[in-house]
Amino acid sequence: MTFSVLLSLTTAIRAQEVKKVGDTIKTIRLTSTKGEIYNLEDHKLKGAIIVFMTPTCDHCIAYEKRVAALQETYKNKGISVIAIGPYGDNEKDYPYDALPAMKKLAEENNFNFPYLADEKFKYTWLFEIRQTPKAVVLKKLKEGYLVTYIGNIDNEPDEKHIPTMKYVEDEVDKLLGKSVQ
Repeated sequence: MTFSVLLSLTTAIRAQEVKKVGDTIKTIRLTSTKGEIYNLEDHKLKGAIIVFMTPTCDHCIAYEKRVAALQETYKNKGISVIAIGPYGDNEKDYPYDALPAMKKLAEENNFNFPYLADEKFKYTWLFEIRQTPKAVVLKKLKEGYLVTYIGNIDNEPDEKHIPTMKYVEDEVDKLLGKSVQ
């Protein structure tokens, strides 16, 4: 009996650790490249597009303009783009991907979205992100956010080609109640 109660508690705790589509998260709270603590709860949003990206990843570099374009497209519709650097707090092991490099990148490219430093891979592992760039779409609920999508931004990693499938845009348009073709 005691073992089954412990097993149930352990399973419930683990279920809260790993987020997948259909799960909810209370907030995202991390240090931004501007030196401030960014808390998703403090913003009145209908949802958010979280993009995991690093300064030295060629694929992330190729997506920077597309990520900025997502912010421009959706910011006035109540959806904000928030980028997270998985190695943000680890300057010792990842000097080219940690917060100082993230800050330099955000300033040089005039990022129009917050760029946050993950702490000990908290959100990177929470959403099971194993490569960058990856996106997570969140829908605002009464309390917290529903995870509606985890995956690629679109189907074209080469910036010289136009994507034919825009996964994040399709998901956000559904969230906003627009028909997706």
